[in-house]
Amino acid sequence: MIEAYPDSSASYEILGDRLARLRRAKGFSKTDLAGRLGVTVTSICYWEQGRSRPRLARLQALAEILGTSPTELLSRDGAPGSDHLADLVTRTRAEIARAAGTTPSKVRITIEM
Repeated sequence: MIEAYPDSSASYEILGDRLARLRRAKGFSKTDLAGRLGVTVTSICYWEQGRSRPRLARLQALAEILGTSPTELLSRDGAPGSDHLADLVTRTRAEIARAAGTTPSKVRITIEM
């Protein structure tokens, strides 16, 4: 069996997880952050749960409040234990090939967004 996440911590951090981590690090409650951004607490909850994403203008304001950049919020580069997508796909392709007894060049991975 191939584990998608070999240890107890996820190998990458999604936007919602990063938002929650940065919000807590700044000492903001969801209500505090919603008030500063002029959005509902439900919006903050949805962003942190990955059910929706902030629009660009909100993302810029959010990054400023949290002391980061919109690029850092959206990328995984600054996350603990993070990987670039290409590196993750390459490693996963090699693991699948090894498990299937073939070469990585014969493994195709499709990502739908």
